[in-house]
Amino acid sequence: MKILLVANKTIGGNPDSISWYFADPMKSLGHEVYFYDTVEGDPSGTFTSVLESFKPDLVFCITTGNQNMTPYEPWEELLEETKSGRTKTFNWFCDDTWRFDSFSSKACENFTVCSTPERSHLQKYKEIGYDNIILANWHAPSEYFPSVKFQDKKFETTFIGRLSQQRVRFLEKTKVKIQVIHNLTQEQMFHAFSNTKFGINLSVNYNDPELKTQMKQRIFETTAGAGLLVTEYHPGIEEYFEIDKEIITFETTEEFREKVTFLQNKPQIAEKLAKAGHERFLKEHDSKIRLSRVLEEIMAI
Repeated sequence: MKILLVANKTIGGNPDSISWYFADPMKSLGHEVYFYDTVEGDPSGTFTSVLESFKPDLVFCITTGNQNMTPYEPWEELLEETKSGRTKTFNWFCDDTWRFDSFSSKACENFTVCSTPERSHLQKYKEIGYDNIILANWHAPSEYFPSVKFQDKKFETTFIGRLSQQRVRFLEKTKVKIQVIHNLTQEQMFHAFSNTKFGINLSVNYNDPELKTQMKQRIFETTAGAGLLVTEYHPGIEEYFEIDKEIITFETTEEFREKVTFLQNKPQIAEKLAKAGHERFLKEHDSKIRLSRVLEEIMAI
């Protein structure tokens, strides 16, 4: 299948991560992929000229709606292509817990099919009259995560990602020694996750005025690296990993401190949990597996 991938060239500030997480896995599945950059545009011409020359079977988009960050998102052209029925168009929404009302609910009509990472939001789309909505969550490309035995991992307990003031306060309040790792290249990030025994995920998105939790990509990156995921609980995470058998969840700093301290003193239990989480990841959440299923669902609509 010929796929025109329309997206910004970064996820979380990492150059080319769209290629690592989307373009490369699609290519490994046997698809022909052309990447149209919504940050800098395309050197060969406009979106319309790329569309006419490449003639894709699917236009696969990851949009932001932020003209300052992604000035080349081709909204008018996408809507025209969707209405024509000539090419199936799709959008991967990322932040529906806090952007559904302001962005997703308005942008979905530009596409033939859309996805949400939150099962609880499937009904919200249907309530506004948009029925072509599927559930599609984050993933990670396992082949880029080095294999490191649990006992050989260099980092004990880490938070890998950018720090907000709220995250700093949480990490300080836990009174657990946590190494914060950020400002990495994509390859360095793969190595950091693979060298972490206990990988911390904080699920609250602090861009959200209501401070709701949401599904995070870090959930799948930690388990891809075969570290033990210790994550702030988010409703629906049970659908992806079995709590207390494949991952550890917490809701308060006190619960976090108790569980991490216990597991740091029980490395054999921690290793067993990490191994189970990694096996679940490889079975269901590897990028090739996730995207293969998503593409099948899109084309079936």
